[in-house]
Amino acid sequence: MSISLDKIITEIEDDFPSHLIARKITRHFFHRDSSKLYVITPYWHANMKDIAMNILKKRILKAGCSCLIYQFPVKILSDNIHLTEKYFKEIKGKIEKDIEEVKNKYNFSEIVMIGISLGCVNASMITNHNSNINKLILVVPGDSLSESLWRGIGTRKLKNQIKKHNVNLKELEKDWEKLDPKNNIDGLSNKDIEIYLSRSDKIIPYTNGNHLVKDMRGIGLNPIVFKNKRLGHYLTPLKFIFSKDF
Repeated sequence: MSISLDKIITEIEDDFPSHLIARKITRHFFHRDSSKLYVITPYWHANMKDIAMNILKKRILKAGCSCLIYQFPVKILSDNIHLTEKYFKEIKGKIEKDIEEVKNKYNFSEIVMIGISLGCVNASMITNHNSNINKLILVVPGDSLSESLWRGIGTRKLKNQIKKHNVNLKELEKDWEKLDPKNNIDGLSNKDIEIYLSRSDKIIPYTNGNHLVKDMRGIGLNPIVFKNKRLGHYLTPLKFIFSKDF
């Protein structure tokens, strides 16, 4: 039997612009007596009504585990590059605090962080050097937020908006340096890592995800990597959600 603790956290930070506050919610779904907690930072535009996220939640609960699912405003990623950096950093602090609180309250023995697509940026930032988290799972990640945005076919409009501010890729990489997954791996040596990639991914290009794997192996990490040839950026997370053994 699962216990739903609804809307424990309803806002990320009070100083977010008022037009972005709507629908920034967190939901805790707890299974009675569970010892494992999954913390999920989802893909861009995800919301609590998504079929995929609901299936993921149900499968985790059915396995006897608990989950903490986040939803972020669409404007978490925008042409205001400094505001984007601010959002990611404040979200990191908020989720770290949430994890600390629920671990102390419910005594979870294992906490697994799952990042999907854009959520891999959040997941990497939160997991790095975090002793509360035992395992990191990244589904269709990139190594660099700026380069993934610049090269991905799904963010061309946003790229053009950023270019109108006279910002090039080199400048964007410098501004978002601390957000990049490749720069949030030095504190993962004691954690299990799984990465799911698709060779046909053009939203977050496969080469960016593969570079992240190489970066990890370059510093002695040993991620377990799952690759497919044809599923692409959207079907790879669906396969993970439906087939992962929780």
